[in-house]
Amino acid sequence: MSAPVTPLTDKQAAKREEILNVAWEIFAKEGFGRTSMDQIHACVGGSKRTLYKHFPNKEKLFEAMIERISGRVIKALKPRSATEILEATLFRMGVDYLTVLLSEDGLALYRAMTSEAQHFPELSRDFFENGPEAATKSLAQFLALQQSKGSLPDIDPETAAELFLGAVRGNLHLSAVLAGRSHSPEVIHNKVSDAVRAFLRD
Repeated sequence: MSAPVTPLTDKQAAKREEILNVAWEIFAKEGFGRTSMDQIHACVGGSKRTLYKHFPNKEKLFEAMIERISGRVIKALKPRSATEILEATLFRMGVDYLTVLLSEDGLALYRAMTSEAQHFPELSRDFFENGPEAATKSLAQFLALQQSKGSLPDIDPETAAELFLGAVRGNLHLSAVLAGRSHSPEVIHNKVSDAVRAFLRD
C-alpha cells in the first residue's frame, strides 16, 4: 500500500510552479534531449535538493508539464452547465480547445513531442495518453450523454469525438506548427462555428 501524498504548502507549491515555468522555457528553446537538470537548477537557483525533491529527474519534470498543458485541454472539453444548449456547448468547447492548441505553450509542447518522439518513446506515449487520447475520451463522454438524450445520432462516441476535434483543428493547427502562422480570435471562432454546423448537420 502506497503512502499518502502530503499536500504541498503554499511556499512549496509556488516553488514547484517556478521550476515548471523556468524549465518549460528551457525545454521549448533547447529541446528535451539537450536540456539538463543542471541547466534548470542554474536558472531556478536555490539548492539542488529542493529541485530534486520536487522532480527527481527531467523526465518527471517534463511529464508534469505535459499534464499541466493537457489539463487545460481537458478542462476546455468539459460542459459548464447541464442546461447549456448543445450547439452553444460544442462551440464554446471548440473555441477553448483550439485556443489552447494554438497558444504559445500548446504549440511549443506539440513541436517538442514530435521532434523528440523517436528518441523518447515513453514520453511521447505519455503525451498521447494524457493529451490527444484523454481529450477524445473526455469529449466522447459528453457526446454519449447527448446520444442518450436523443440529441445526436447513435454512433460510436469516440469516433464522433475524433471527427469533431479533427474538424475544429483543421489546417489551422498545422499552419501554426509548421508555417508559424498566427490566427486571430475571429478566425478561430469562424473555424469552430463551421465545424459545429457540419458536425450537427443531419
